[in-house]
Amino acid sequence: MAAEPSDKFNIDIINDLRLQNKMLLLWQEEFKAVLDAISEGIEVVDMSGQVTYVNRSFETILDEPASERIGKNIFDVSSNGALVETLRTNAPVHGKIHPTLNGKKVVLANSSPIKVSGKMQGAVSVFMDISKVENMSRQLENRNKEIQMLKEQVLQYAAPQYTLNSIIGKSEAIKQCLKMAQKIADTNLTVLISGESGTGKELFAHGIHSASRRANGPFVKINCAAIPDHLLESEFFGFEAGAFTGATKSKMGKFELAHTGTLFLDEIGEMSIILQAKLLRVLQDKEVERLGAVKPRKVDVRIIVATNKDLAAEVEKGNFRQDLYYRLNVINLAIPPLRERPEDIVVIAQHIISRLNEEYSSQFILTDEIIAELKAKSWPGNVRELENYLGKRVLFDQDEVSEIGFETTLQTKTTQKEALGTSRTEGFTSLEDNEKQLIRNVLEKYGYDLQGKQRAAKELKISLSTLYNKLRRYKGDGKQ
Repeated sequence: MAAEPSDKFNIDIINDLRLQNKMLLLWQEEFKAVLDAISEGIEVVDMSGQVTYVNRSFETILDEPASERIGKNIFDVSSNGALVETLRTNAPVHGKIHPTLNGKKVVLANSSPIKVSGKMQGAVSVFMDISKVENMSRQLENRNKEIQMLKEQVLQYAAPQYTLNSIIGKSEAIKQCLKMAQKIADTNLTVLISGESGTGKELFAHGIHSASRRANGPFVKINCAAIPDHLLESEFFGFEAGAFTGATKSKMGKFELAHTGTLFLDEIGEMSIILQAKLLRVLQDKEVERLGAVKPRKVDVRIIVATNKDLAAEVEKGNFRQDLYYRLNVINLAIPPLRERPEDIVVIAQHIISRLNEEYSSQFILTDEIIAELKAKSWPGNVRELENYLGKRVLFDQDEVSEIGFETTLQTKTTQKEALGTSRTEGFTSLEDNEKQLIRNVLEKYGYDLQGKQRAAKELKISLSTLYNKLRRYKGDGKQ
């Protein structure tokens, strides 16, 4: 029996409704899948505050399963949250910190009203776990601090302190050294600077670097005699975090710091045989391997070394590797001692006195008699000894220097001792006299140049400016 037209019409309507319902369910599943794929947590409530939906990321971020959230009232489970505020104000809420059950995360919530045809039907909130972002931000901040420290360290090395023009002298010997240094600077060859202590080997190394094509790169110095053998390798090549006890962070070695610039190895003759072998390998391979590292790093470094020893003789004695000696002795720049160029003594002394007068606001002068005495001395400590001696003369009066064992005399235009006159009470030493003697002893220990004064101030636990003020006061008050 055929169906009535009205029945057929009803069947078609039912089928359409079933299809639409199927499509709606499919759309809901797809929409749910999309929401679950979002990395932010989503929570939906109706106008009464009942939770109708949370996505998968909500469970992960808030550490709360959907089964314990859906169906509950938001006013009960999160009375101070962003959703409650939106339901009460009918307005969006941005950047509200949302508490979590374990309290270990920092969650940020943004909420907005849901409106249909202009009428509010509920609200939706989006949750973001910003703990990872904060951790990454802290790590980035720490890394930026490390980078800034490295930049400052590199900038410290990047500016050479001296140029070849800083080297004072008019003797033919020093002119030849300067001429050779200028030629050396135009190359990328390894240089061995030899000479007695105090002749200015480091000054020439700085000058060669500043006149070279690497002048804009760093100038890094390492004194092989000043660092214990067990620390030299880490200073040279650096280390990775965990390479040894106490190595909490990685550190660049001097070779890496000198990349694209110059590495100056002072007192190379003091280097141990074991480290000599490792240095030779770096010079051959042009790469370094940090302690604890798994692979080497390429370095582009020019090497300048200095020594006050006869390295050829050290090779004969077995104290220095012959292959390393040949690798370093590509160009030998020999700096003559001061006693072999007496014509330089006066110009160097005048330069030193000029600097010291400016530094201490003094008016010391060199007389003909003093010049003759300076020329008569052999100066075994060379320019460094001359500088230290003149520093003592500027700081202390003649009697004090004589007590230390110096016989030459440096005069001033007006001697305060003669102008003021002083007296001491026998058997009594004042506090200021004790302080003055202490300062003098420490300066004797470290030297009277800038570096010596810096080290003296550190040992005395006073600032460098305070040390200068004390030196000026003790010189200017007529005390002996």
